Amino acid sequence: MGNKFFMGVAALAAAGSVFGASNDRLSSDEKGSLLIFSNVIGTVHVSNDYPANVALQAYVVDYDTCESYDMGFSLTANQITAFSSADLSAPFGGDRPVSMYVWAVNGDNAQIRWNHLSGGVIGGTGGYAASRALTGNNGDTVGEAGTINMDGAQYASPFDSVAYNFVADEGLLSIELLDRDFADKTDFEANTKIVAEIWNADEVKFSGTSRCVYCRDVSFLEEWSDSAVNFFRRSSLGTDLGKARLSTEANMSCDIDVDEDGFADIITAEHAFMAAPLFGNGSVAGMGSRSATITYELTSEPEEAGKVRKAFGLLRK
Repeated sequence: MGNKFFMGVAALAAAGSVFGASNDRLSSDEKGSLLIFSNVIGTVHVSNDYPANVALQAYVVDYDTCESYDMGFSLTANQITAFSSADLSAPFGGDRPVSMYVWAVNGDNAQIRWNHLSGGVIGGTGGYAASRALTGNNGDTVGEAGTINMDGAQYASPFDSVAYNFVADEGLLSIELLDRDFADKTDFEANTKIVAEIWNADEVKFSGTSRCVYCRDVSFLEEWSDSAVNFFRRSSLGTDLGKARLSTEANMSCDIDVDEDGFADIITAEHAFMAAPLFGNGSVAGMGSRSATITYELTSEPEEAGKVRKAFGLLRK
C-alpha cells in the first residue's frame, strides 16, 4: 500500500473529530450560537456555559418524512439539559432518528450571538456540529431576524466538500442537507446529488459513485446503488481501506416527480451538507466552505411542540 495513503489518513486523524476547529467553519469541538444534531438515535444534550439565562429556539426534523415542529426553551446559567430521540420523535408517531437545530434567541425570538452553547450525542449515534456567530457582541442580533446565514460572515459556514476515510462494505454514513426553510411548511426540502471520488489503499482513483439525497440520508456504503459502479464495495475497490471526497452536484438524474414533459416538482441543486460516519466506522474532515441558510418564523407554537416542552419541564420563563 502507498505511503501517501497512510500519511493522508494520519493527517485527518490528527485533525480531530468530525470537523476541524476553524472559527468560521462548523466544528464539533468548539462552542457556538447554533447547534445541529443530525440523524440522531440516542440522547441529545445541550449546555449553556455563560453565567446568565438564555432562550433557545429549536426545530426537530423527522427522519422518515422530513416534516418538522418547533419548540422553545430556556437554559439557566451553566445549565445542561438532555432530550432522548424517542421523545423527540414521538409527535411524528414513532421511535426513529431525528435531526434537531437549536439556536440562541432574544425576547423577540430573533437569533442572537451566544457562543456559549455546546452539545453532543450520548448513548447512541448521530452527527453533531456547532456554528459560531461571527458578528456583534454577546446577546446582539445577528443579521435579519428569522434568517440565519451560515456564510462565514454572520455564522460559521458548512464545508464545501468532505474527506471520508472508510472500510469497504462496512460504513454507515449520515448526510444532512443544511439549507432549511422552517418558515414555509409547504415548501419542498433541499435535494442534491452527492458525488464521491474514491481512492483505494494503492492510490488508484475511481469515479462514478454517487447518491441522490433529499433532505437527509443514512445508508450503508454498499447501498449507494444509484451509481453504475459502487466503489465503496470491496469487490470494486480492490482493497479493504479507502478514502473518498464527497461533494454536492446539481444533476437532473436526482430530480423528483418528473412529468412526461420533463418538468420536475423538486429540482436538484448544489447544497451545503454535513456528513458523519455512524457507530465509529470511518472518519470525516471538512474542506473549503459553502453557504447555507435557515429561515424560521419569529412567532410559532404548534400544539405538539408545547406538549414536548411540557414533558421536559423546559417551558420558557
